[in-house]
Amino acid sequence: MNVQKYFKSLMSLFVMTLAALAMALVIPGADVLAGSPPTQDEAMDEEITHPLDPLTSAEYEQMLALLAEAGHVDENSMYPIITLQEPPKEFVLNWPEGAEIPRSAFAIVKQGPQTFETLVNLTAGEVESWEEVQGVQPSILLTEFFGAQEIVLADEAFREALALRGIENFDALACAPLSVGYFGLPEEEGKRLLRVPCFYSEDSTNPFSKPIEGLYGLVDLNEGAVIKIIDTGVRPLPEINYQFDEESLENLRDPMKPTIQSQPEGSNITVNGHMIEWQGWKFHQRLDKRGGLVISDVSFQEQGGQERSIMYQGSLSEVFVPYSDPDVGWYWRTFMDSGEYGFGLFATALTPGLDCPETATFLNAVLNFDDGTLLPYDGAICIFERATGNPIWRHFEGFNGTFQGRPEVELVVRTISTVGNYDYVMDWVFTQSASIRVLVGATGIDLPKGVASQSMHDETAAEDTAYGTLVAPNLVAPNHSHFFSFRLDLDVDGPENSFMVGELTPTEPSDTPRAGIWTIQRRMLETESEAQLDVSLSQPKMYHVMNPNLESELGHNPSYMLMPKNSAAYSLLPDEDNAVQRAYFIQNHLWITPYAPDERNAAGLYVNQSQGGDGLPEWTGANRSIVNTDIVMWYTFGMHHVTQVEDWPVMSVHWFEFDLMPFNFFDRNPAINVRVPESALAETDN
Repeated sequence: MNVQKYFKSLMSLFVMTLAALAMALVIPGADVLAGSPPTQDEAMDEEITHPLDPLTSAEYEQMLALLAEAGHVDENSMYPIITLQEPPKEFVLNWPEGAEIPRSAFAIVKQGPQTFETLVNLTAGEVESWEEVQGVQPSILLTEFFGAQEIVLADEAFREALALRGIENFDALACAPLSVGYFGLPEEEGKRLLRVPCFYSEDSTNPFSKPIEGLYGLVDLNEGAVIKIIDTGVRPLPEINYQFDEESLENLRDPMKPTIQSQPEGSNITVNGHMIEWQGWKFHQRLDKRGGLVISDVSFQEQGGQERSIMYQGSLSEVFVPYSDPDVGWYWRTFMDSGEYGFGLFATALTPGLDCPETATFLNAVLNFDDGTLLPYDGAICIFERATGNPIWRHFEGFNGTFQGRPEVELVVRTISTVGNYDYVMDWVFTQSASIRVLVGATGIDLPKGVASQSMHDETAAEDTAYGTLVAPNLVAPNHSHFFSFRLDLDVDGPENSFMVGELTPTEPSDTPRAGIWTIQRRMLETESEAQLDVSLSQPKMYHVMNPNLESELGHNPSYMLMPKNSAAYSLLPDEDNAVQRAYFIQNHLWITPYAPDERNAAGLYVNQSQGGDGLPEWTGANRSIVNTDIVMWYTFGMHHVTQVEDWPVMSVHWFEFDLMPFNFFDRNPAINVRVPESALAETDN
């Protein structure tokens, strides 16, 4: 058997799991999942219609062929990343539609223990650069994930440790290779590592129900061997296999009558390649292997017909999930889900009627497998309109008894990535009032820890639950945090922008009966060091990216305002913590930097086993000017997850969000020209 093809088939099966389950369960609409995995022949015919379009299948093949012809790669080469090398921003902004588009690809190539970066000019058909990068570990490969489980279960000492626990049926085990972080341990220096805990899964829908606690294999991936076994002693396996498929559950609620949104006259969305148009909005979308959904070239056509730029590019930059348990089997669980694993890589097929409305449009994507060949993603992105049931604006006038109002409809672009035990719903929402809302929904399964306690009355309960919550007999869900960092390259009416903070300040007025009012104290920040800010709901502030070179008819500088919601999690970890050094972006909610094309990842390009200091802390050390120049806003939000019984055996979605809202950008309400729906007019006529 070809091992690479075997692992590739497993991954293809993984990304199609939700769609397959939907078909098996006869979920309404599952048979209309739009599109099919693009075959190589079909993808060859893909037309490049925008400078930021992702690599086509033909371009993946061309890049591999050029690298092979240059003698840089062979059949053993592995590719953690192959992605579009975006053209210069100036070119994209000035590109006339239909004009020629230069194409290049960037790749990280793993040759045994060595790591190389390469830039391939696809238009010229040549390898422009090939350089070794020393002292780094690229993101974890799919074959390494699958292979680490096989390595651990084949290790004789690990098998003996399992036998001590009465486990001899290795086919019933699911092992979860996990990134190790960095803690300055001499035994880990210079090695490419995964720590591997196992679960007694028995083919359950919840393989995490029975953790084999206290037993871990440390695998050196370059050696292909277990270099250390951590065994803190035998602990009892939970007795219950907690599943959440419908056949395993009791006392189900009565079936609901259908609540369905329909569009009998069709969609209002226009899809042209990777460009989307809707209600004045126009933007580009693509799936990135590391960051997932990337939204680019965002503009809004105002009422007079002028198309105005708002954002050049927005995307997830990094995710940090540190667990707060000092146990030897848990202290190192400080995951960087984007840089170590990949949000795009672990995107799953979306199911009509469950993940997205049946009225949604489903889009396919193509990424690369470890060996550089194609990994198709069927229905990885869905786009749909959603009637919120709320008014977008309304007014009843008491003086004359008249009423005017409009119902709110919004556009949602969605992906869902399953990174280990968590499923992350990623939404970009575009409103008729010209706001952009970004939401992350966390669901899936709390990662459990096996303990002796079966209830809070047991003698061991206090010790077992010191760092988490007993969610089921013999299972504690340790507390942890979720931090999501977004890179937001706003171009408000063009790239030359500045960043302003407005502080809502209590004031004691004079010559008035009022004891106090509040005013806004505005200040323009000038350097990167000034623009490292925390968001506090108790000290309300306004955060504006504005264009100081333009004025509205009323004399206002157009701006877009970041509106944090109640999910601006503060770091509770000290600077000197190893995990914080690697993910230092969490120490501020906001960072502002001047645009630089290579500054894309908040913790740096290589976060797997990184020692820290990369990314935002390194770049902002230059303390560059952020006045009237092309600037990028980095916003980190999330939550501290104090686990609860209601999280088990599967967790309801927890949402985190923020808004980007126009502030003096328009001359009037941009939603004033939304028409009254014909259905409402018909009711009025009747």
